[in-house]
Amino acid sequence: MTLSSFPVLAILLGIALYPFFANHLPNQRQNASAVIGVVLMGFLVLSHETITEIAHGTPQHAALLMLSFLFFGNGFLGRKRGDITAEGSALLPFGMGVFLAAADILATSLIAQMLLITVQLACLLAITRTYNNLPKVTLLKAAYFSLMYCAVNVLIHFKTTAPNAWQPDQSVIIISYYVLLGTCLFHMCFQDFSRTRTKKGWDEQTKVDQDLMKLAFRGRRVLKDFRHDLRQPLSTLGILASVGKAISKDPEVTARYQHIQTAQKALKNMLEEFFDQLGSAIRYPVEENTAQLQKISIDEVLNPLIEEYRMLADVKELQIRYVPSNLTVLSNKEALSKIIRNGLDNAIKYTSKGGVVVGLRRRNSRICLQIADTGSGVENNKVAAHNKGWGHGSNIVRDLSEQIQAKTECRNRYYNGNLAGSVFEVILPGEGEVSHHWKLPSNAIQSTFEAQVMAMNHEHLLDIQRCLPVKGFDKVDFNLNGAYRAYLSALRKGMSPVYIMYAGEAGHKEIASKQLKLLGSMLDYEPCCILIYNASEESNPQVEFSREMIRIPMNPNQADHSLHIISELFPCRDTVPSINQSSVGQAQSVSNMHAKSPILST
Repeated sequence: MTLSSFPVLAILLGIALYPFFANHLPNQRQNASAVIGVVLMGFLVLSHETITEIAHGTPQHAALLMLSFLFFGNGFLGRKRGDITAEGSALLPFGMGVFLAAADILATSLIAQMLLITVQLACLLAITRTYNNLPKVTLLKAAYFSLMYCAVNVLIHFKTTAPNAWQPDQSVIIISYYVLLGTCLFHMCFQDFSRTRTKKGWDEQTKVDQDLMKLAFRGRRVLKDFRHDLRQPLSTLGILASVGKAISKDPEVTARYQHIQTAQKALKNMLEEFFDQLGSAIRYPVEENTAQLQKISIDEVLNPLIEEYRMLADVKELQIRYVPSNLTVLSNKEALSKIIRNGLDNAIKYTSKGGVVVGLRRRNSRICLQIADTGSGVENNKVAAHNKGWGHGSNIVRDLSEQIQAKTECRNRYYNGNLAGSVFEVILPGEGEVSHHWKLPSNAIQSTFEAQVMAMNHEHLLDIQRCLPVKGFDKVDFNLNGAYRAYLSALRKGMSPVYIMYAGEAGHKEIASKQLKLLGSMLDYEPCCILIYNASEESNPQVEFSREMIRIPMNPNQADHSLHIISELFPCRDTVPSINQSSVGQAQSVSNMHAKSPILST
């Protein structure tokens, strides 16, 4: 009966070898390694009476014992990844246990064999001593598997070496071994299922790359400083133009100052718009940002542009005419404004006398917007042709027109057979022509960018709930959780992209940091972990980006200013955040009783 179990053990060995070599998660490889060690021991349990080649005292028996302990003990290593001291201190008992397993070939007496197995058990338990601050259930599991593994090993040696009166029944050995094997397999499969649960919905959510976040954060800081520095010379230029225009007595000089002032205002508006777009482009995490079409009034787009370019037209003694309209179109305001701005700019720039007329008319279900000028046209002047027909401005207009499904055209205008100027025309589609991709809301599943906010005690949880900026998230849960409770929550609900731990007292910084490291090691999918800590006792603290977490110092007296960094890391989203305050409410009710009670890692 025992030999018939060999194919089963071989199959189990093959199944365990696959995750051991192929799984990218360290915990899963370690669980598979422990199963491999137990399966290798199974060959000794089921064959020590039938196959003499692997009987006790043979090199094959010693090799199987050594490999069994090597793989089984490997399952105990690395449970505190990132803690170099803990990992290093676990290697000595592990190496000693492997050596003692191989030394079993030299032990001929039962007492020597029991001594070797006892020391191996001590080595396994010594490895578990490095699990400080890990959940108690992890320590219990490690102790259980250590005792069961060594107990089966003791039964095997009693069966082969002890006197007949002391020898246990073979069925007892087999039952004990199957209990060990079954619990090992269950643990490996359950842990794998749990890791899958923590990843549930991960593809639909935004995975935060902290390197990209760091780059975006610093990019926005540089952009903000540059934007501030650039406003000063622009403002000075506008003030000088205003003063020069006021004190000048020469009409020609006054007109030049007016032109400078108009150009300064236009440049300022364009730069502000450029900085806004650049700030949105380097934000992270990135939201899908498509130019959605909506009903807008033509006047809302044209009136500001007409007034802006009217001053420039007055400088050149040109007339610019536009009759307000109550027409509405289905378009994108920003894109349409850029297209019209390009047409107005070219019309006034290349018209020396006469003026510009902006008009609207209906063509069936479409709206036709025309900018007519009395300039030199688009063919007789090469510079005008370059700018109006094939220049960079036309490429921008063409791209924007495709986005809003409009048609643009620039052509010459004739009167009595003579060239009278040019017409820039924008034909906007009717509401019925707009494709459902733009008109209707997207049917795609919208991801939820969620944050889990934790604190060390009830009072601190209430403090961080009051001052933490949450507009950068779709959903925020405030919970009185430690690392293990957050891990259990991930098993039940799925993993969150962002975990924030608040340490409201200076002495809690190291404890909170270890909790976040522990959480990252258990989840394995590397969420974005953020530690907000009380830095009132530090001089000139800075935001730190590391592999495990982002550390943000906070001065309790300037909490809003300190936590503004969260708004920079996670810019405001379009949706209103959903805030789960159930845990905060519970904290409110018991804060007077437990304000100073820290959360334990269990």
